[in-house]
Amino acid sequence: MPDIKAPLQKRALATRQRILDATLELLTKASIDRISTNAIAQQAGVNIASLYKYFADKHAILGELALAFGQRQSAMICDYLDAADPDTPMDQICDGMVDCYIDDSRGNPALVHLQRSLIIYPELQDACRATSRDISVAMAPFLERWGIDLSDRQLDLAMLCLGEVSTALQDLALSRDLSYDAEVIAEMKLIFRAYYQARATAQT
Repeated sequence: MPDIKAPLQKRALATRQRILDATLELLTKASIDRISTNAIAQQAGVNIASLYKYFADKHAILGELALAFGQRQSAMICDYLDAADPDTPMDQICDGMVDCYIDDSRGNPALVHLQRSLIIYPELQDACRATSRDISVAMAPFLERWGIDLSDRQLDLAMLCLGEVSTALQDLALSRDLSYDAEVIAEMKLIFRAYYQARATAQT
């Protein structure tokens, strides 16, 4: 199937966005395996032919949502790190990164259900993971201050692993209802702190 190009006209862009928004809305009601392109088209108020004009299938829609979600979270964390003083205590920086991660989707269950969909379809996580490189770069002055020297590969792996842990714990925090469990968030912060403390200790 040939590549589907992004629309340039304002009306077409609006239609495309309605399809993305409709998918997020449906994700609050059902998992992606129970959502059809027909259901998405109906929710968006477009005919199925219009949907296929912009997306090959529902996984293409999900992939774009995953990329946008990853870019959004990375931007929030990078903005936080860029504004922070490298001399800020390690624990405070770790807690701040977790807060950015949580605050981005708190009160927006659609984003959390999107993450659950990525767990169901791991091949779609690549779009979201690709954005972690920006966080790696933003972390550099803090790692230097903490005496942590990691290769680019090690740093990328660290961001990947911490991101996977965060995704799993965020899902756990929502396993009972649609509000975050403060105790799970506290555990997430401890994991971030322990990781960087262990790295710093290992290089002293």
